[in-house]
Amino acid sequence: MCAAEARPPFCLEGLELTGVPSAQPAGVVARIVTGTTVLRIMPFHGKATATGAALTPFGFTNLPGPGRFSEASENRLAWAAGNCWHLISPHPALVLEQELKQVLAGLAAVSSAGGGFLRLRISGTAACALMAKGCVLDLDRFVPGRSAVSLMAHTKIHLHRCADAEFDLLIPASHAASFWEWLTMSAAEFGLAVQTTAAAVLEDGAPLPAALSA
Repeated sequence: MCAAEARPPFCLEGLELTGVPSAQPAGVVARIVTGTTVLRIMPFHGKATATGAALTPFGFTNLPGPGRFSEASENRLAWAAGNCWHLISPHPALVLEQELKQVLAGLAAVSSAGGGFLRLRISGTAACALMAKGCVLDLDRFVPGRSAVSLMAHTKIHLHRCADAEFDLLIPASHAASFWEWLTMSAAEFGLAVQTTAAAVLEDGAPLPAALSA
């Protein structure tokens, strides 16, 4: 991992990212994940089943049902409301988009979100308590493996529950600063630890997996 890849994204520049100290270990850990590619997949009419079957080079055999996501190796495929799914990956955007368009030619529209999202991973003993402060979902029914496009802190986000006390959030970059301010204020009572890490990325010179080769 290069140091540059672990720097906070441009949408958080100028903000205080040191967290909120507490006497005990912080109850909330906010991990800023950089190096993430998000591609939108929108199947053509009547092509959803064929679209899912065509994704085998990426580790998937079907599109997850509404409100769910699947994982294969480093890739995640998540329903993103309506007729849209997100392929979330640490692999380079241009290469991944080209390969996906080739695989899904005639089956689905593919587009890149570019730098349109801030990705946060929220975990810790107080993660659920923090999420309940701003999330409109019933978290008791929103179990691990579920995904939703929903409102949190007055912001429309794509939310995945990865474990009982771990959530992945894709936040529109244009709302990232205001969301971060809400996060630091809301987590203050629990203590907030902030980490900045790059998503698992290919080392320089490493061969591309088969699904990414030209």
